[in-house]
Parts: sequence; C-alpha cells; structure tokens
Amino acid sequence: MRFNPKATPFFLLSVFHLAALLADWTLMGQITKPLLIPSLFLYFVRTTPKSPLNGYIKAALVFSFLGDTLLIFSGNNAWFFLAGLLSFLLAHVVYLLVNMSAVTVLEKGFKPQWQDIPFMLYGLAMFSVVKPGLGNMYAPALLYTVIICLMAITARKRWKRTDSGSFWLIMAGALFFVFSDSILAYNRFVAQASWGTPAIMATYLTAQFLLIEGYREFILKVKNPEAN
Repeated sequence: MRFNPKATPFFLLSVFHLAALLADWTLMGQITKPLLIPSLFLYFVRTTPKSPLNGYIKAALVFSFLGDTLLIFSGNNAWFFLAGLLSFLLAHVVYLLVNMSAVTVLEKGFKPQWQDIPFMLYGLAMFSVVKPGLGNMYAPALLYTVIICLMAITARKRWKRTDSGSFWLIMAGALFFVFSDSILAYNRFVAQASWGTPAIMATYLTAQFLLIEGYREFILKVKNPEAN
C-alpha cells in the first residue's frame, strides 16, 4: 500500500480531531468529526475508477457519516445514540454485502466454516460483558453485535478468493472496526474511561481508511490486472 497524497485531507482532519479529543477541546472535536468521513468519501471518489461496487461503498460511507453526526448529540438524548447505532448497523450491512461481492472467484456464497468460530466467540464474550448495563438497549445491541461479527466473518471469507493485498487491508479494517465498537460498548454500558473516546476514534478512523483502501485496491486490480 502506497500513500496517496489525495488522502492528506482525511489524515490531517483525523490528526486534528484526535488532538482535540486528547486536549479536551470539545468545540474543535465537534467541528472536525462531521468532516472526517466526507473527506474519506472524496478521496475514494477522486481515486477509484467506476465499478458496480462503488455505489455500495459510497452508501456505507454516507451511513457512517450519519452515525458520526448523530452520536455527537447522543449525550443529550438517548434517541440520538439509537439512531447513530442504526446508521452504523446499516453501514456494516453494506460492508458485509461488499465483502461477499469483492472476490475474484466464481463462488460468492456464505458458507459456515470452522474459521468463523473465533469471531462468534468474541462477539458472544463481548456481549456478555456489556449485557448487564444494556437495559432497553438489549435487542439493538444484540443485533449490532451479530451484524458486526458477520461483517468481520465475510472479510475473512475473502481469503484465497481475491488478491492478498486487498484481503489483508479489508481484514485489518474489519478487525479495527470490531475493536472500536467493543471499546464504544464497554465505555458506554460498563465503565467510562478518560482514554475511551480517543481510543474509539483512533481505531474507528483506522478501520474506515483500511476498508476503503482495501476496496480501492480490489477495484483497481479488477480494472487493471497487470498493476502491481
């Protein structure tokens, strides 16, 4: 993976946002947060040739943007948290569908395999940890846990069904997303930590960039199989 200068706005905004969180600059954090995903969206649009997958990836980024924006107000009203959760749930569903399609072999189905078990066990363990504090968020949190684990599982299922470069980028992105959401769930439903929000955003931004970079690489390889 080579650094593309067109990704600079996303990285600069990410640095500013994380610095604002660490320094407790609330206003700066609220200003930069809604700009993060649009800058990544612009990077994807400017650097990726047209393909049938592009619309889905853009949709996932739009849902992610909505989730980011809605969660800004989650401290004022629980409905904003629920709406943000739903937005990210939809983003994960789209990423799940893209993972099942971004392969270069004919077989694209979803078949249970023993390698899926670690993801299932992790999801079960994480849900067990946060379950006592969920209250009326039990059902949405359970559904979200299932979907994000499936998103990670579909990323893993790309192994040997596509090029290794895009596989590892997308796999790493999926894992960072799982870690980010795990920290978010623990921080909200179990115990808040001063480092919680910066850790959530650092892993989240890493996840989003790796996923988009992985999908870009897959699309570029499909469009130009001879490219290195």
